[in-house]
Amino acid sequence: MNGPEERLTDALKDVGETVRPADVPPPPFPDRPPSPGVLSRPLAVGALITALVLVMGGVVVGGHVALDRTLGAQSGKNAAATSSERRVAVFLCVPTASNSACAMKAASELQKQDVRRRLEAMPQVRRLTYESQEQAYARFKERFAANEDFVAKTRMSDLADSFRVEVADEEAARAVKAAIDGLPGVDKAVIEPVAPRA
Repeated sequence: MNGPEERLTDALKDVGETVRPADVPPPPFPDRPPSPGVLSRPLAVGALITALVLVMGGVVVGGHVALDRTLGAQSGKNAAATSSERRVAVFLCVPTASNSACAMKAASELQKQDVRRRLEAMPQVRRLTYESQEQAYARFKERFAANEDFVAKTRMSDLADSFRVEVADEEAARAVKAAIDGLPGVDKAVIEPVAPRA
């Protein structure tokens, strides 16, 4: 991640849930399609969508729980998250990703399976949830329903599917991020605090 992306990520973490859909102006897309070979629109859309996904953050709607190593007696309920718990959001490659390693291609099924297998094998991982592009798009449309033009200009393929990895603390989160960043099919891994569960 370069300097501007790190500053953007830090700024978005500070803004968090204070941003409402009405506060986000529609992106200034040109009325005409870009000429062949021009990558600026796909890269701009990818950067914008990644930023919005980070702002949306937090709660994963739906998904398939693959692993739950939460410690302690649960009695069928999730324990409340502690302030030290962290989540690593692992965003997979999509054609509009700004990461040049994605080569403007979506992560393959084999790459997704490899990332999942590696995450499941890590002792730091307490809970692993997968969010598909369909689920991310449904959450995006709900979140920004008030901005119809913006939603209309965003395609499902612009949003990354992702793994949400819950760990005990910042140290475990850094270990997971270091092990996953740079894997084939991974756009980026971002450390986030875990929202308290009811």
